[in-house]
Amino acid sequence: GDHEYPHESGLEWMTHIFEANLWMATGKTRSQFHYDKEWNVNCLLSGRKRWFFINNFDYDSELQWVRGNKFRKDDPLNNAWTDWVFLDPDNVDLIVQHKLRKMDYYELYQEAGDCIFIPYAMLHQVEKLDDSLQVAVSWMFLPETIYDEEACAKAPLDEDLPLAAMDTMYMYTGKGIIPQGYVDPLNFVDQLKREVSERRKEYLTKEMFEEVVSQGDAILATVKDRKRRMNKMWKLLVSYAENPSKGLHWREFRKVPLRVWCKPAAEGDAEGPLPCDHGQEYYFCNDTEFQLMGSAVKERLERRNPASNSRDDTWKPRQPLHRRTYVSAPEKYKGKKPKTAEL
Repeated sequence: GDHEYPHESGLEWMTHIFEANLWMATGKTRSQFHYDKEWNVNCLLSGRKRWFFINNFDYDSELQWVRGNKFRKDDPLNNAWTDWVFLDPDNVDLIVQHKLRKMDYYELYQEAGDCIFIPYAMLHQVEKLDDSLQVAVSWMFLPETIYDEEACAKAPLDEDLPLAAMDTMYMYTGKGIIPQGYVDPLNFVDQLKREVSERRKEYLTKEMFEEVVSQGDAILATVKDRKRRMNKMWKLLVSYAENPSKGLHWREFRKVPLRVWCKPAAEGDAEGPLPCDHGQEYYFCNDTEFQLMGSAVKERLERRNPASNSRDDTWKPRQPLHRRTYVSAPEKYKGKKPKTAEL
């Protein structure tokens, strides 16, 4: 179809979830002041958090970026990946970072049950506000994702799909690399295409592939058994080729599922892995698991009521959808019922 990388099972209504993360922490943890390349929905299940946001589109030239030259104000869809600011949130030095005084910022508090939508490329920082257990989940999807009315007409909207059945590109299978913050596999494929084109070749060879995935601080540049691992990875990729002895033709790149490309993209990330991932392998979702996911979706599609996708204006949502209780301060409102709000 028109999708840049069609869904492996033809489910064009299903958004590629880039990452699905579970956050658990005790103590007063916090993040860096950073931006992500993806849309982000963060839902808090327990605990309490405070968020700060700055519109870096307004202050790009005044911010003290750590990496630098990553944020592209005029072309944010092609940011050269993520970046963060030299800033200690607990001890902001307004002499060194005096420009912060004139920057507008947003502050909000997230309570259990709240979900926050964070736009891609938006500078943000978050911290826990107490020592209790905090549990949160987040879903990240690429900003290139757009709503397709025709494709979504086929989606099973009358019941929720389990997250495990969704097409999460960087799926964590329970071992190896924890896939967080690694390069977009589609960008990795484009990098290989450029490599083939610049050498005026038609086939990606094993030598070219090994050169790309062993640059900088990549896992495959430093791990002791890198030759064995790159050889195994190459055999996997050329298994999709018509003529494996020649390599992988650039037109055959899309025969390789994105979930498979995640492996060389993660282990060959030149910026290096997370500290906990040094020397680890990335284990992508295998065919058996992918088929189970497809079966779960197919089952729901077969019992779907087509009318559930109609835009009939007479349809009304059940009320109340959610109820939230605001507990009043006991010393001020003793004896009174707490206020409630229905959404």
